[in-house]
Amino acid sequence: IDHQYGEFQTFQHYFKQINLSRSMASEQVPTDDLSQDMFSEGLIAVVKPAIQTVDTQVQSLRFTQLKLKDSIDRLSGDLDQISDLQKELPNLEHYVKKLTSIKRRVATVNNVLSNVQDRVTGLQGRVEKEQAKKRTLLSATVS
Repeated sequence: IDHQYGEFQTFQHYFKQINLSRSMASEQVPTDDLSQDMFSEGLIAVVKPAIQTVDTQVQSLRFTQLKLKDSIDRLSGDLDQISDLQKELPNLEHYVKKLTSIKRRVATVNNVLSNVQDRVTGLQGRVEKEQAKKRTLLSATVS
């Protein structure tokens, strides 16, 4: 968390510098394409690690959620078998219903995480595409 907070502070620092540069540039010389490219590259350099970190954490969380769902499925099946085999035990149906409810909630969270990961992956692809476009434009400008 400290690492992420540090990235956020760096991000804020860049924005402060950008705002200062913009106010100074508006008083002096209009911003050119090269400085806009440098800004874009700097912004991408700051945002990309955060996106990758979120993507990694979402993948890890999805994996854990799937393991939890499998464990709940096994436990629910075991409780059903125990309930069927031994009617003298306390009524386990209530607990089976609770586990089924939890299983549904875990599945819902897993679906949400899947959607988040898809969005993060799409965002990461767009960032990489934009970087490639900027590199192409920059190399064409330099040549």
